[in-house]
Amino acid sequence: MNFSYPIGLLALAGLIIPLIIHLWNVKQGKTLKIGSIALLGESSRASSKSFKINDWFLLLLRCLLIILTTFILAQPFIKKKLEDKNSGWILVEKSKFQKAFTDNRAIIDSLTKLGYEIHDFDAGFSTINLKDTISNDTTERNSLSYTSLLNQLNYVIPPGKTVYLFAENHLNKFGDKLPEISYKLKWKPLNQTDTLSSWITDYAGKKYEAKSNPSGTFYTTINNEIRPIKISVYETPGNSDKKFLIAALNAIASFSGRQLEINPTGIADVGFWLSDKPVSAVFKSEIDTNGTLFQYKNGKVISETSFINLDGQKVLSNKRIESPTALDKIWTDGFGNTVLARENSANLTVYEFYGRLNPQWNQLVWNEMFVKALMPIVLRNDKIKDFGFENNKDDQRRFAQNQREVIQTNKTSSIINTNHTKSVNYVFWIIAFIILVIERILSFRKKNKVYAKN
Repeated sequence: MNFSYPIGLLALAGLIIPLIIHLWNVKQGKTLKIGSIALLGESSRASSKSFKINDWFLLLLRCLLIILTTFILAQPFIKKKLEDKNSGWILVEKSKFQKAFTDNRAIIDSLTKLGYEIHDFDAGFSTINLKDTISNDTTERNSLSYTSLLNQLNYVIPPGKTVYLFAENHLNKFGDKLPEISYKLKWKPLNQTDTLSSWITDYAGKKYEAKSNPSGTFYTTINNEIRPIKISVYETPGNSDKKFLIAALNAIASFSGRQLEINPTGIADVGFWLSDKPVSAVFKSEIDTNGTLFQYKNGKVISETSFINLDGQKVLSNKRIESPTALDKIWTDGFGNTVLARENSANLTVYEFYGRLNPQWNQLVWNEMFVKALMPIVLRNDKIKDFGFENNKDDQRRFAQNQREVIQTNKTSSIINTNHTKSVNYVFWIIAFIILVIERILSFRKKNKVYAKN
């Protein structure tokens, strides 16, 4: 037996408490005067105490209560190794079990006769019975990637076990990395009838038709006549932030293929206000309805070394403007403070920047993430943050055979926990309650005991 908090055993020192109570619980005697010898006078009073334990059973019960309380505080548990009760597992999504069983009945029947258990390929890996093959429940509940599920299986099944996986081999079912497993995985792809699909998507203001098959997904432009994006930039005279912004805008135009017009005549789609002054009404009026405004926020300058979080990367920061807490945060620093916030105001999407596009404030303008971070603002498309790479449910691309082998042969990379812990705290609670009831009954009876006169 092990303890989650062994320091709780120090409470065993409290065992001395019931012992002291029993040794010092000496009742004072009563003097009884008898009339026939009242004239003989009173003898000198004498008293004596005997440090003798008269009720060993009651003392034992009270000591046991303290011991049990100590064990409860230490939170005991037992550790067991995962038992090897079966030959292996069969994994299949419950919603696809009927189809998997129909197409692979001979294999599944032979494996179950060998002792293989059938489990749902979903969080929790619940057990599936063969009677579930007649179920018409085709609701897909699997929200986790195959990579996540196969990694979780490392902590459920003993290493070296054989697992048969009946699942689709779509690329979009996996995350960014292949799983690292400690068991023997035998992947049996399900038969799939839909091998061609198409859909319409948009990126950087352009519409594309996507056509997907098992070998790849291909995009073709639907509309080629796209007007340029007009961008107005205002900078306080004497500053040099504008040149860094212009360089980033040129990089965005080159990557996206969109034409960007800087400080054009007429109404602009996006406005950049690079000044400590409040945005002028004239500058706002020159931005199109439902356009975008990026503005510097003015306030107390806080000098502290931190970093700006941009899509998982850290960009060094030296200064920032003090910002409110209740904001729609887009960028934050290492302390969770707002660096870039977004709000909708007067038919504009306003981005409030609590910093400056200046190397004296941060290293943002020198970082490759600067261009990527500006793309959703300039092109006004949330998909820009992924640089156009989408994970579409209709994507038909498949894993190649050699890619599946990588998963099967990588069996020792994970740290495997083959032990199972079970709390036994409830046992001590039950025993302590029973002993407390017995101790109270005995104490009450002893207190109310009446001695008869001789």
